[in-house]
Amino acid sequence: MAMLNIQHDININYRVDGSGSPAWLLFNGATLPLEFWGSVAENLAQTSTVIRFDQRNAGDSQAEGAFTLNDTAADAAAILAHLDVSEVITVGHAWGGRAAQVFVRDYPHLVRGLVVCGTGGQFPPLLSSEVTKAMRKGAKTGDRPVWEAALESAFCAEGYSQREPEGFAEIADLLWAKPPNNLARWDHRVSPSVSYWGSSSVPTLLLYGREDKNGTPENAEDLAGRIPGSRLVFIEQAGHFVVREAPARVLEELLEFALALEIE
Repeated sequence: MAMLNIQHDININYRVDGSGSPAWLLFNGATLPLEFWGSVAENLAQTSTVIRFDQRNAGDSQAEGAFTLNDTAADAAAILAHLDVSEVITVGHAWGGRAAQVFVRDYPHLVRGLVVCGTGGQFPPLLSSEVTKAMRKGAKTGDRPVWEAALESAFCAEGYSQREPEGFAEIADLLWAKPPNNLARWDHRVSPSVSYWGSSSVPTLLLYGREDKNGTPENAEDLAGRIPGSRLVFIEQAGHFVVREAPARVLEELLEFALALEIE
């Protein structure tokens, strides 16, 4: 891990694993630490370069005040410049998929391909407000069982903790230990905007859990219809946390996508 000073009071925590081509630039979901990519990042790094970073309100990055998708894209560009990396395959999970699309819009010369995983868009989430309230209350009061139950209901496919108890425990342990940085917050007056949605000018792959209540299949299909030539893949028995729920399948799709880009 390393820290890059963006401004006098903004320090972005980033990590580089592996070496060689292609280089992958990973945008985390909102408030999720860079470790959330887990085995997907670790396995990509076996054959290529993997760059990931904590957004301003997540992980070990240090920042205060409001920030936007434009700021997050600019932070990523600053990291690439610092590392002297001139071309990446950009992958964004959840809210990071919004940031990844903005990055492609604003820095197309740096992007070879785009992957969007479970990102919301023009249609509202299907998530119950009661579940959201329970998760926030559990976090605030330190009631981890309540928080975990709400976390699974909100972000995972039904029954995930029974099918993969160790996998769910890893997610819960990570997110419980690394809560959001509440000193930095998304400026919803500015973002998300619609100026990036469906505007990708590079080869694009869309990966969505079939049971995603946040990104939702409806948003996936809408985005696929807006990006000519994009490929949409639904992953069964996976929800919003698809990169954790189905890491082997996500990795397979990413490697196939990278191979196709080499052939073009």
